[in-house]
Amino acid sequence: MHLEQDVELAGTAVAGGLRAVEVGAVVLVGLLICPPLAILAVVVVVPLLVIAVVLAVLGAVLATPYLVVQHFRGHPGGHLSVLTHRLRAAGRALADLAPHRIHAAAREAHSR
Repeated sequence: MHLEQDVELAGTAVAGGLRAVEVGAVVLVGLLICPPLAILAVVVVVPLLVIAVVLAVLGAVLATPYLVVQHFRGHPGGHLSVLTHRLRAAGRALADLAPHRIHAAAREAHSR
């Protein structure tokens, strides 16, 4: 019984896809025949596509930190420990570049 439902659902999806292709072809022919509709489509569809692309990129930018954190949490002690070690080393290197530390190191080297 489950298989029959899956087959029926797949048939409905294929029929809907074919219907969308048919409607798209009719719209394309209509736009080729009637230029004012083409202008209207460009005025309406192009901004909507640009907005969709901008929202998709924004969503990807906002989702990336979450996905990275989830990726590292998936490997306890593996990648996360390497990352924390590297971040600590980078922090220490930046702290060593502070002007007062450079001056102190230069004084220490000069006094030897």
